[in-house]
Amino acid sequence: MIQFGQNSEYKKLKSVVLYKPGIGIHNLSDPKAVQQNASIDHALISKEFDEMEAAYKKLGVEVLYIDDVALNAEYGFQHNMMYCRDIFFMTPQGAIMANMANSSRKFETHYAQQTFENAGIPVIHTIDSQGSFEGADALWISPSQVVVGVGHRTNIAAFRQIQEVLKKTGVECFTLPSTQTTTQHLLGSLQIVDSDMALVRENIINSDIIKFLKQKGFKVHRIPENHEVSKMQAMNTVTIEPRKIIMTAHCPETKKIYESLGLTVLAELNIPQLINGAGGL
Repeated sequence: MIQFGQNSEYKKLKSVVLYKPGIGIHNLSDPKAVQQNASIDHALISKEFDEMEAAYKKLGVEVLYIDDVALNAEYGFQHNMMYCRDIFFMTPQGAIMANMANSSRKFETHYAQQTFENAGIPVIHTIDSQGSFEGADALWISPSQVVVGVGHRTNIAAFRQIQEVLKKTGVECFTLPSTQTTTQHLLGSLQIVDSDMALVRENIINSDIIKFLKQKGFKVHRIPENHEVSKMQAMNTVTIEPRKIIMTAHCPETKKIYESLGLTVLAELNIPQLINGAGGL
């Protein structure tokens, strides 16, 4: 019985974790110092999150918000905590907490863990100091198999910890190369949208990943590296249920590709401020 989490990237999505940024994110003079591409308007990104929450709830998805009440004076403001997929990896038994590769994000996991504890969601493991791991490098490819992108934000020490934890629950782990610099994580170049269907970014995906997916029975669809994909996060989608997704608004070319593959776009969200922060949905 799955009580606390998931073992799929594509089955019906029941709940999500979001973080709505506070005023400390507004109009930074040097956004690149906190890994952002451009300044963010707090009022506008707040509106984006309100619309995102409304879209999820309309689709029957429960929303749990991370509480950012300061846990410690030294933690400071968390400028990138809205990219929640990076902070943890969810399993049926509970969450595996990340150990963020960049020091500017190292405290985010504490806030997420407090939120989980308050919600009664177990934390089954926290990656230790030898390991570097961000949650968007880990994906379920079946209920008993997980792939972990190793190379850019996640190292082999973290993989071995994840492998050991999941082995106890009968889950097998595989490493895949995650060395691309165009995106930060494996998820940036790979989306699993059904039990046998994967989307990859054509120009940046490692050929070994495509080979692996085909060996596992996936039909792999290459998405062209157009402006919508490279600049507007059109491949940064969320699967609500098999072959049904939400995506970034104003990406008609990529939407047409998705629909030609038999995907249904349930919602299109306008997220320019979130994109300014160097991430997406």
